[in-house]
Amino acid sequence: MAEQSPSPGETLAQRYFTDASVFEEETRKIFRERWLYVERSSELKETGDYLAIDLEGEGLIVVRDPDQSIRVHYNVCRHRGTRLLNEPSGNCGKVITCPYHAWSYGLDGSLVGAPHMKETAGFNKADFPLIAPVQYEWEGNVFVHLGENPESFEQAFAPVLTKFAPWHVEELMPEHREVY
Repeated sequence: MAEQSPSPGETLAQRYFTDASVFEEETRKIFRERWLYVERSSELKETGDYLAIDLEGEGLIVVRDPDQSIRVHYNVCRHRGTRLLNEPSGNCGKVITCPYHAWSYGLDGSLVGAPHMKETAGFNKADFPLIAPVQYEWEGNVFVHLGENPESFEQAFAPVLTKFAPWHVEELMPEHREVY
């Protein structure tokens, strides 16, 4: 992928926009190895308010729990891999229920209901919580890391944390949104 950078007035070669191998390399090196912005926590006001988003090929649920914390879980049931929430946003109440076999999860990701599994030898609900990426909330902004062994958010964003401190980022409110 090592090519000369374009000079002013030139553009990148077409393959950088269309070649699947370039996209895979970008995904692996950039999106799987970096902290990614998800949402402002203020967008989820009530317990059970959620966003179901796709981020770099991963379905995620961002939800406000009863403690008023923001939780991020993969949008996949642990039973048969069904997508749990299909609407892009809404309020799921106190539980997230799978539309396939009605397994239900607390907003903290714990499995709270698994119909017909009592008869299954050795089954323990505690062994099947929703899987969650590493997450961090900074100044009202929710970030996730989809890779393995991420560096701490504080290390990754050290230059930004001090630079933006005078701007009171936690008080800023979204004005407009573009979805690509």
